This record gives sequence, C-alpha cells and structure tokens, in this order.
Amino acid sequence: MLLKAEDLAARLGDLRRVYLVCGDEPFLVEEAVARIVAAAIAAGVGERQRFFLESGFSWGQFRETLASPSLFAARSLYELRAREAREGLGRELPACLPLIAPDAVLLVVTGALDRAAQKAAWVEAVAREGHVVVATPLVGEPLVTWVRARLREAGIVDEELARRISYFTEGNMGAAADAVARLKSEPHPGVEALAAIMGDEARFDVFAVTDAALKGDLAATYRYTNRLRMEARDPILVSWALTREVRLLGRMASRQARKAPLAELFRNERVWAARQALLVAALRRLSAARLHDLLQACAELDRTNKGRADGDAWTLIERVALGLAGMPGGGGVG
Repeated sequence: MLLKAEDLAARLGDLRRVYLVCGDEPFLVEEAVARIVAAAIAAGVGERQRFFLESGFSWGQFRETLASPSLFAARSLYELRAREAREGLGRELPACLPLIAPDAVLLVVTGALDRAAQKAAWVEAVAREGHVVVATPLVGEPLVTWVRARLREAGIVDEELARRISYFTEGNMGAAADAVARLKSEPHPGVEALAAIMGDEARFDVFAVTDAALKGDLAATYRYTNRLRMEARDPILVSWALTREVRLLGRMASRQARKAPLAELFRNERVWAARQALLVAALRRLSAARLHDLLQACAELDRTNKGRADGDAWTLIERVALGLAGMPGGGGVG
C-alpha cells in the first residue's frame, strides 16, 4: 500500500514484513522510520541491524542475512539505507522480499521517488508485501492540518496557534514539530507562549512588523522595523515576510475587483479567522494602484538583497512596511 508519511501512524497496528520509506522531507522520513522501529519493538522485535547501500555493499551477503535466523533475538528488523533509489535497488530488492523470515521486518529508506518511479515494478512489489511511505514537504493547508493534528495529540486545540506555527515554520517541519513539543510543556499554551518559547527566533520578531503594518499602526511599524535594523537582523527574512503579505493583498484585491466574495478569497488564500480582520482593514486602506507600487518596491528590495541593484535594503524595508501600514510613499516618521 502507498501511504503518505502523515498517515503512517494509523496503519502501524498491523506490522508488515516490509516497508519502503522514501522522500525529500528529512524530518518526516526520520519520524516515519522511528515510528516503524517503535512499532516493531512493541511487536517483539529485539534486534535491529543497519546496512548502507554504498561502496563495498554486497547484495549476496545481505540476502544471506535476511534468510538466516538471528542468533540474538527471536525477531529482527533489517534496515537498509540508500541515499538515492539507484538502479541496483530496483534490480535487487524484489529478489530479497521472499527471503524475509516470517518474524522479521525489512525497512528500506531512500530518497525521493517521482510519480513515475512510484509506479515501478520494484516499488509495486514492496507495496503488495507491505507499505510504501512517501514523505514530501507539506505547505499551505496540508501543513496546517498536520500541525493541527500534532497540537491535538499534545492536548492543545487552538486554530490560530496552528496557523501561526505553520506560517512561520513553512519549509522546516522539524521546527514546527519542535514548537508543538515545547508548547506541550507550557501551563498556558497559546500565541503568547509560542512567542515566548520562540523568542530567540527572528521569525517571531518579524511577525510583529507585519502585524503592525496590516493594522495600519504607523508608529509601531516604524518602531519594530527600526529595532530589527538596530539589532543587525538579516534583512532577507524581513523582506520575505513583507513581500508575502503584499503579494497576498495584491491577489486578493485583484479578485475582489472581479466581485469575488471575501469568504471565497479567504478560503482560496487560506487565511485563518484571526487574520481576516487585519486583511480586510488593509484592503480598505490600500488602493490597487498603491499595492502595485508596493509590489514594485518589493521587487526592488529583492534585487537589492541579491546584489543586483544598488541601495540600502533596510531603507527599502522601511518604505514597504510603512507603505503597507498606509503612509503615502513610505518614508520615515519623526
């Protein structure tokens, strides 16, 4: 059976003889491996042998190991790791499957397989015998769903919290899982606790800038932006956050001009309830022409960050942030 990594836990009650874990999301890959190993131990597996498909690896010896009962445990788990799904894996693995002892488990871990590779004969052979677990990075709503489920497992039900964690950790699922784990030990888990435990993370300071700008709070926007500048923070992260908000508002304004209902806009852009009021206020405050100007400024900021244009990144960041907050033309405040 072909499974998404996030669906594996529900399938481990019935331990299979073979698992193939593949993907390019390291955290999900290793978490899937850990879950399978834990399930195997719970089922009575007492030995774990690890092999690496690299120079000097012998398929013949590996097959002999699979076919021979262990001297140290009644049940064994054999883990084979390959950095890539090389041709040898596809050619040799099917011959290994019939050799797996009745009480043994074979776990194969490799890199990402595209859709065509997932339909290869050797992958389908594994799927018939056990599970093929695909670990791909989650973004957007699937990431929110994943974070929401982890929060629920931790006894926390908070939609805004799930959205904020997803927003600020997109691209780093390990960081998202760590945030949930740390919140679990907090007496009052919530947005304030999240900001506190992640206080050393620049992304949560950047959130203050974008929040103030969307609220139209010029003084706070200038204060937060200036503080980040004085602390010599990396301008690229601040640029990314502001550009993300400007692009989102630009898309929403364009759709609104076509008379698309706000509910549809929020659903399409995956805007959670706590931020909808901020975006509505920003849309009312900023004309389509002003948003176009801000998009142009964001493009200039991107070129500056990449060294393709002269100028000071923080000056441009201030212009974008204050423009988003509603100041005509951006610029400083006294």
